[in-house]
Amino acid sequence: MTWMNLPQEFVQGKFVVLPIEYEHNVTYGKGASLGSSAIINASKHLEYYDEQFECEPFEQGIELLEPLHVTEPEEMVSKVSDTIQQHKNKFIIGLGGDHAVTIGMVKGMEQLHDDFSVIILDAHADFRDSWNNSAFNHACVSKQVSKKHSVLMVGVRSMDIDEKKSIDNNNNVHIIKSYDFTLDKLQEILPKLKQKIYISIDVDVFDPSFMRNTGTPEPDGFQWKTSINILKTIFAQKKVIGCDVVEFAPQINYDAEAYSLAKLVYKMMALHSKSNF
Repeated sequence: MTWMNLPQEFVQGKFVVLPIEYEHNVTYGKGASLGSSAIINASKHLEYYDEQFECEPFEQGIELLEPLHVTEPEEMVSKVSDTIQQHKNKFIIGLGGDHAVTIGMVKGMEQLHDDFSVIILDAHADFRDSWNNSAFNHACVSKQVSKKHSVLMVGVRSMDIDEKKSIDNNNNVHIIKSYDFTLDKLQEILPKLKQKIYISIDVDVFDPSFMRNTGTPEPDGFQWKTSINILKTIFAQKKVIGCDVVEFAPQINYDAEAYSLAKLVYKMMALHSKSNF
């Protein structure tokens, strides 16, 4: 299988899609390890032309890597990081898998890029030191990433009181909650981040009316247009070095959601194609 069922002449090039079939000690719903395959299957129905951004990203080549099958946190982080390091000068998109895969993605990016910031679109703060006896749990992603990088969390609407205290005491971490979000607030924070940006999208950032098949859905999330405007703003002002889409757990009537996420991935390729960086 290839991404979008592309002809062989377009399966090598600028873009690399890494499926990561991983979930470990999930909090509520299960099935995130199946998310990448559902998104890839849906991608074959996408149009090659992105009418919004007026380009055809596939022309730069899209390589679909073999899925990573991992079961233990430390193994996952190591394998994901090692795989990322093999693709220097590529725009890499990770498909999870639970959100812990972002820890491995960022670790790999650290070997390819100098200092960068991380922007996380997520309904949850994920700022715990440990969860289920592991610092590599999906509930610890933002905390782990913030140890080496400035972080902006967008769309948060659920957290523990200890997470709030930890975030409030960390000058390297910024947060825009979903019910407070405006593009103006995003514009205010972006200059505080590094020029290079890694983006992680936990699909529970979307409202459950749009995205039901995710491990821990939260009400009052983003709709499609808001999320695309966020990405447009980031890509216009920053050099995006890679991204991931995680926590899609296809269980019931998920075809439209899988297709939407495949389109989201292609939108980010389009934005990267149009970027001046």
